[in-house]
Amino acid sequence: MTHMTTLDELKQQITVLASVEESGAPFVSCYLNLENGQTGWRDVLDERARILRRILKGNDLADFEETLGRIEAWMATDLLPDAKGVAIFARGTFGGSFMLPMQFAGPLPDRIAVYPTPNIYHLVELKDNYHRYVVLLALPNRVSILEVNLGAATIQAWLNQSGLRTRVGSEWARSHYQINQARRGDRFVHEKIAVLEQLMRAGGHTHLILAGDPGITARVRHALPGDLAEKLVDVVPASKRDRPTEVVMLTLASFIEHEEHESRSVVERLIEGLRSQNLAVAGSSATLDALRWGEVDTLVMASDYQPDPGWTCIACRATGTEPPETSVCPQCGNLSARSMDVREMLLRLADQLERPVEVVEHSDALMSLGGVGCLLRTHLYTKINKQTAVATG
Repeated sequence: MTHMTTLDELKQQITVLASVEESGAPFVSCYLNLENGQTGWRDVLDERARILRRILKGNDLADFEETLGRIEAWMATDLLPDAKGVAIFARGTFGGSFMLPMQFAGPLPDRIAVYPTPNIYHLVELKDNYHRYVVLLALPNRVSILEVNLGAATIQAWLNQSGLRTRVGSEWARSHYQINQARRGDRFVHEKIAVLEQLMRAGGHTHLILAGDPGITARVRHALPGDLAEKLVDVVPASKRDRPTEVVMLTLASFIEHEEHESRSVVERLIEGLRSQNLAVAGSSATLDALRWGEVDTLVMASDYQPDPGWTCIACRATGTEPPETSVCPQCGNLSARSMDVREMLLRLADQLERPVEVVEHSDALMSLGGVGCLLRTHLYTKINKQTAVATG
């Protein structure tokens, strides 16, 4: 992928990765922070490769070396100069060749994991924290409408406003819009709001930030219709000296704060669901059960959630959240149980069910409940538990 990954693309890629089946060969999930330049990410990659070469043996080592070579080749030829983070998922020929690179305008943590399936947590966290939103930048000499997508924004200049309205549906998905006008007054403001409303409706956007001259943004805010006013996240001052990238950084901090507030609201709903009517569960085991029954509305996960390894059986597909003691599966008795990353399993199941995931920063309340839980769709989960207890009792 030789362009910055968009939110829609990221959602699709997460689904692809969550569906990858084990093949008996190592799958490399490579996240790199590019903020320190080539020397920085090169050192991280080399150091992690040295460690993994001491651990992997035989075909696994050969597969890893092939995969590492493909990652390095991609980094040498396809990396964009403005990228601040990359995520590359790859597997060698022995396990069934696979290669999926992504690059982003925002940084990612350095993490290189070798596991039977892709590690998708950091992609899910990125999708939840950054998402996308619209900025209306209102200055005395121009109005710009920007779509910020995973922390990146570019501007599409529209020189012919008369053609804008007919092109909204097909053009909005590509990037952003800049409308240069000299007219002032209420008519000017309402015209720009009408364009904004069309663009947000066409793109399915649910968050709006106003930025620019305080006097003009105040007029725009006062003139917003009810549906747009409900989507307004914040009003951020900016001047004509600020470059678009600087405006994005100003609004990004505000948007992330808003997202954290929404995350805390979800935790409050989770706690309320636990207190009444059994519309929520918490803890690794209960959450895994709810996902397996398909009764989850929203998976809620603390960013600090780091559960102990669980187990999964390659033969019968059974899973458990307690640490494995032997390779004997407690369900089918075969010597086919292996260690399982519980956090990754929960995320894979949630994506396969097409359920949203809320990643919550710094939540003592959620951590006190085990760091993870889920809102339930119906009371059916409780009924299923009762039926199961009767059947096995």
